[in-house]
Amino acid sequence: MYRSKGGTDLRRTKQDALQTREAILDAAETLFYENGVAATTLGHIAASAGLTRGAIYWHFSNKLELFRAMQERAKLPQEEFFDEQACAGRRSLQDLYENTLEALGHLERDERTRKILTILLFRCEYVGEMQDAMLRRADAEATMHKAITGIFAAVQIRGELKHEWQPKEAATAYVCAVSGVISEWLRSDRGFDLTGVGARVVRSVIAGFACSSARVACLEEMAEARAAANLN
Repeated sequence: MYRSKGGTDLRRTKQDALQTREAILDAAETLFYENGVAATTLGHIAASAGLTRGAIYWHFSNKLELFRAMQERAKLPQEEFFDEQACAGRRSLQDLYENTLEALGHLERDERTRKILTILLFRCEYVGEMQDAMLRRADAEATMHKAITGIFAAVQIRGELKHEWQPKEAATAYVCAVSGVISEWLRSDRGFDLTGVGARVVRSVIAGFACSSARVACLEEMAEARAAANLN
């Protein structure tokens, strides 16, 4: 089949443009992570990527647009494991436990997600032009809270939620506990086993929500482990 030279050149140009864009985003991710967003200029990013500032502006109109593109290269745990689709049909405390461990495991394994979440939590001041950068994180957290509230509502309907808790309040408390573990793990630069410690924290938190009559596999495992430890 005949292929024109012009078509080949056009495809090569598009490929080069995509590679340049990825190089810019790689440099931005590294510098934002190492130095913080406010301290990193487009000039710093251009120099790190071996490009001119003009090349940056060819792809991104400003730092906020570049920051958003960098964010979009990773799916946040609350987006992947706690949106309405991920939680569809999952309506028990055991389901909540399993979803949470999947999210923690993903964060522990995926370096890009870890770096971008660290940037969002600890390397960015959401003031000035960066105020709008908070929107995606806020939307993801609101969606997660809604999905977890739905799980607690289903648990309450089955009579498995302690009477002193309402679904929305339980969801808020749960998110605070899990977010605290993740934040400390990131702040300490992976200073502990996230999945191992997270599992113990989540089981303890769920135990505070569940009625004594509720059958939750992770709590039964915890009780068995305690019984075995007492025997020893």
